[in-house]
Amino acid sequence: MKKWDELNYQKIREAKLDGDELVAVFRNGDSINLPLVKVLPVGSDPVNAILITYNEYELHFDSNKDTIVVPWDRLRVLTDPDFAKEMAAKAEEHAQQVGARLKNLRERKGIKSNELAERAGVTPQTITRIEKGYTDVSFATLRKILAAMGYTLKDLANEELASERQRETSSFKTILRKLNKAGIDATLVRKILPAEILQILESKLDKIPSLLADEVSFYLNRIFGWDKNEIWKENDFEFVESPAQFAYFKTPSKGNITQIKAYSHYAYYIANIVRKANIQEPSLEYPESLEDCKEIFLQKYRTIEFENLVNFAWDLGIPVIPLNDSGIFHGASWNIDNNHVIVLKQKTESHARWTFDLLHELYHVFAHLEKPNTSIVEMSELNPYENDSPEEAEANTFSNQFIFEKNSEGLINRCLQLADYRMESLKKAVTEISEDENIPADYLANYLAFRLQLGGKNWWGTAQSFQKISPSPSSIAAKVLKERIQLQTIDPIDRNLLATAIEN
Repeated sequence: MKKWDELNYQKIREAKLDGDELVAVFRNGDSINLPLVKVLPVGSDPVNAILITYNEYELHFDSNKDTIVVPWDRLRVLTDPDFAKEMAAKAEEHAQQVGARLKNLRERKGIKSNELAERAGVTPQTITRIEKGYTDVSFATLRKILAAMGYTLKDLANEELASERQRETSSFKTILRKLNKAGIDATLVRKILPAEILQILESKLDKIPSLLADEVSFYLNRIFGWDKNEIWKENDFEFVESPAQFAYFKTPSKGNITQIKAYSHYAYYIANIVRKANIQEPSLEYPESLEDCKEIFLQKYRTIEFENLVNFAWDLGIPVIPLNDSGIFHGASWNIDNNHVIVLKQKTESHARWTFDLLHELYHVFAHLEKPNTSIVEMSELNPYENDSPEEAEANTFSNQFIFEKNSEGLINRCLQLADYRMESLKKAVTEISEDENIPADYLANYLAFRLQLGGKNWWGTAQSFQKISPSPSSIAAKVLKERIQLQTIDPIDRNLLATAIEN
């Protein structure tokens, strides 16, 4: 709140005349001394210095003809430069609004400005200056101009209401409603618009200055392709055709398909930022067969860990981008002009879950995204037992075999047998078998939890106790990304968008 919005700034505590000077004290303690000639309106009749009265908001001076009223804000304008500047800005804004409404009324009648000037008995320059808001119009001149067009002050007031409705149409609240209807929720808006712009917008929800509206349009156009007129007019947003058609895009049984499509446009834009960045040259070629993939990986990295696998993907020339929010969709892979990019998202910080997802997407890259400008978007959380399409089943098989060789079901049966098929003994069984087979316990625990879930058993609480969660997989992938590209080569606006997308 600005100081002049506080009541103690506005309220007069006492006032008196000291010779030719006015002395007044406000309730916040400010004391002012002003020559009386500055306080009174120009051309005022002489006042009786003895008969000065006041209330909290006004001074009253008795003149020879009547009482002259001086409001509190006149005293503040004369003594507080900041308040005077604020009032001048409001006066200018008011003049612009009145001028714009007069112009709308004139154009509605089809009257030329020269013709209106002649009818109203003013110069054409006066009409031009008033309509452009360059001068404050007096009440008498305003009535004369309105009468010359066949309007009244009521018509001007109605035009003001129409203008308010138009501003509401162009308000940030309305844009937020339109964006939400298009599947772009407030969380995503905060990733797209810079924080400093959002802060101003949220303080001006009902009226957006034109330059600020242009900034909003710029960012939305950059990602979604909407032009300024489409953004601010009364209509629903429509997405332009995606530059990467969906190779395997299944309608989810649960979830908002509009949200998924909107987020896919955003994720594609982020992927394209990285794709166009100055990326280090690949040090490995794609494996000739999927069977060779693990062998090539182990030759360089020896152990199956998430960070190693992220670096392996980059070695192949496949950027891995972690998006630092959950929900909407659960990952994607693109072929953008014959350049593959993988986007990862997870609700959990489990290294095992992120590893499975990355292997899953790598399979799609190798097997399903040979055609340029295609993509796969994962609608639901990846599950090693998900078999609702041949492509997903293949990707799951690859992930499981990469981690467990070809013995995943055999390992599960051994765990169950060692625990004598008792839930309370499974934790010890997983620990023993993972050590015996040199398989990370968190991977095995996850796989077992999914398997038990198929039979209606919930073992996730125990499986969670095995999980490696620190450092977070998203921070690991973000660190590798920054090491692999030259951030300074990216356009500053895109660099900020990328940073907001990947940083926690």
